[in-house]
Amino acid sequence: MAFDLKRTFSSQTLTRPLSAGTVVEQEGLILVHRLEDGAEKVHLAAVVAATDVPVGFTKTADSLPSRTSYVEMVTVPAAPATLEADLRNQNLVLNAIRAVSSNGTVLTIDPVYAGAPAPGAVKVDLATGRVKFHVAEAGTDVTFTYLYDLTLIQAKQKFGQRFVNNQGLHAEHGFIEVGHGHAELYTDQFDASVDWAAPAAIQLGDAGQIVAAGIGPVLNALVISVPSVDNSFLGLRIQFG
Repeated sequence: MAFDLKRTFSSQTLTRPLSAGTVVEQEGLILVHRLEDGAEKVHLAAVVAATDVPVGFTKTADSLPSRTSYVEMVTVPAAPATLEADLRNQNLVLNAIRAVSSNGTVLTIDPVYAGAPAPGAVKVDLATGRVKFHVAEAGTDVTFTYLYDLTLIQAKQKFGQRFVNNQGLHAEHGFIEVGHGHAELYTDQFDASVDWAAPAAIQLGDAGQIVAAGIGPVLNALVISVPSVDNSFLGLRIQFG
């Protein structure tokens, strides 16, 4: 699962053949239209183009997610104690992290952990999830929104082991179910560095991701739920076709 099964729905579910070379490893990704051999197939665009036409989002019973989102609040230790803390997860994704202090400051993410952070910045050790703050943030609460890569064990613990007979079915048979039509999609396949309360746009990004800036097509969508500590998914009301 890479979308919230309880709150995600679509008015239609299509079964479509996959384009040549397309492999789907996550649910909640946006697929685009392709014509191959005179028939429509769905394609996961590694590099999206403005001319791509979104068809719907991936729905699979056989894929085990390898990446997901998380939102958590960290209280910065008060000086003169160490200004370091640990996030709950490791293997964070570069350029997919947002940190906002309770004083309203959007902190710059510095992935080089050595040394002291500059004012208005937070150092993040991507591999370990360790974070280091500037003294100005001492005693504040900082909310982190981020994507992180799952180990195989973590994926099974969090999302459950897929039935053995279901594993690899869409890849083997070359077909996939696609959520189409009018949809409400709560997905973890989004750019976590963005303020989704006020996105510049809602666009399709590379590899089926939801982004707020780029060269992909603008989606016919509205944000209906911002990722939070209580719900780490991005909620969209979206129209396909």
